[in-house]
Amino acid sequence: MDLLPKVFRTEGNIAEFDPTKIFESILKETGMKETEAKKITELVVRRIISSGIKFLSGPHIREIVCSILSEQHFESERKLYTRIGMPLMDYETILEKGPIDSLNKQINPEKIHHWAGNQIAEEYAHLRILKDEESKAHLSGDIHINDLNYFVLRPFSQIWDARIILKYGFPPLKNLKGYYFNKPAKDLNSALSQLNKWIGIIQNEFYGTQGFYFFNNFLAPYLQDLPEEIIIRIIQNYIYENNQMPLTIGREIKQASVYTSNSIFNGIFEIPAIGPYGNIKNVYGNYQKESKLLLKALIVAFKNAYKNYHPNSLPKHYILMDNKFIDIIEEIYPNFWNEIDLICSSYFMNYNLDSYRNKNFKSILNEKYHNFGILQNISLNLPRYAFISRNEDNFFELLHSYLNLCSNILIKKYEIIKKRIDSNKLPLCSGIIDDDQLFKLENQGISISIVGLNEAVKFLTNYHLHEHLEAAKFGNKVLYKINKLCSELSGKYHKLIILSENISETAINRFTKLDLKQFPMQFKAISNNQKYTNSVHFHKNAQIDLLERIKIQGDFHKFIHYGAISYISFNDLKRNDMNIRDFIRKMIEELRISSLKFYS
Repeated sequence: MDLLPKVFRTEGNIAEFDPTKIFESILKETGMKETEAKKITELVVRRIISSGIKFLSGPHIREIVCSILSEQHFESERKLYTRIGMPLMDYETILEKGPIDSLNKQINPEKIHHWAGNQIAEEYAHLRILKDEESKAHLSGDIHINDLNYFVLRPFSQIWDARIILKYGFPPLKNLKGYYFNKPAKDLNSALSQLNKWIGIIQNEFYGTQGFYFFNNFLAPYLQDLPEEIIIRIIQNYIYENNQMPLTIGREIKQASVYTSNSIFNGIFEIPAIGPYGNIKNVYGNYQKESKLLLKALIVAFKNAYKNYHPNSLPKHYILMDNKFIDIIEEIYPNFWNEIDLICSSYFMNYNLDSYRNKNFKSILNEKYHNFGILQNISLNLPRYAFISRNEDNFFELLHSYLNLCSNILIKKYEIIKKRIDSNKLPLCSGIIDDDQLFKLENQGISISIVGLNEAVKFLTNYHLHEHLEAAKFGNKVLYKINKLCSELSGKYHKLIILSENISETAINRFTKLDLKQFPMQFKAISNNQKYTNSVHFHKNAQIDLLERIKIQGDFHKFIHYGAISYISFNDLKRNDMNIRDFIRKMIEELRISSLKFYS
């Protein structure tokens, strides 16, 4: 023992070197047999003695153990025994300059802690949660597990039923400690303030976007004969406070969303209406006039905010349209089409599609309060599967393999979040409303999305999606196969495994960069050094008639669970001698695209 150094402990004291502590920790953390753990411990002690080391610390001893585990070919055990963190120099770089992705972003202490913690969480996921093949698939770019640093802690996104806050006040959960309770809102201003506060605190338990469904419908009872200019001013203040949320929290967060409709749809017409002070008064069908007025105020408020803020910092406004949309919008706001032409800030969702309407109304009618969202998303690198397989049969075989791999990862996420809720590590999500859990796992999708459908089709058929009917058919076949397998996996695991539109720009950039290095000849043959296209979108420079493009994309959209977005330029409209109004009418009456956004 005289040959062994003293050990400096993290508690601040100095202790005698004790080999049994190494032996016991190896047994506990790796599950090795006693004989193997004893052998590793002896090798560690021999190395320490032979090296002549004068001082040791716990982390230093762990490094030596990990080195010997690798030398003795116990690689799985080394992964279990290793420390996680970052090199000292990397942390100093973050302190001084911020991480690589912080260019042109404001850096503060909260973000520095956030970035450092993210790296630890991501390392943990690779070492402890993912199998070797799953980790390798992500690291090499076969798949992209979106925001892996949040994998073991948080769900992704959620659309909230605003009636929860309107009925019970803020916060709506009475079992929370450390929060001052506000009674249900007495008017529109305080209702919007409480909704904003909810988005602020719930963001601590999610890493993606938050939003409210049927926003103008559920807030209609709060107008109380307010003058239109006052309503607009209150909405503008809501947008302003929402815009300032990243400054309040101290880090970037996803844009919040509001979903509005052109009228009170039949599906919620007879639902009891929650009004000031949380009281029930009439049903929502009695507030058609107020709902329409609030929609107009929202459009005007977003237009005014668009002039003062960067569009990417504003809440996203999704307008749900049925076949009465044009008549109603022109009745309440004749200047609407000019405003859309100027600001291009709204998303239009085709609520005439049965897949949208029936699914959401059924859920709202069957549940007292309906919250839903996505737990996790994984993106598939379709062009790479095409490069490797080189023919259709092998492509689908490889695609099937990666879908199964992704489903295993997604089921792990489901079980992790269930565990976090059961242990109250997500205290808001674990909260109870009317003897029912606020956050319902059965209402959450676990999502698979795709990148580069166009490039995969190009490589396997020699045509971009827009260039030939056979290419479009093959694109449909790919989506059908993915959607069908998602449905089969949902039945197998009794979970909602869905195909959704890819929401990760990081996935697109990673796949493009990695494939350019690993498959340079194949990549250049199909993409001319451009980024892969997202989801089911066409090549950036596709020369195709607008209506033909929308028709083909509509066929694709039917496979995307929460819908997909088509982007329509004003130049496309001009070339087809159409205006925004005409196109919206055509979308509602004929086209099968689920969502669209105009751009200049």
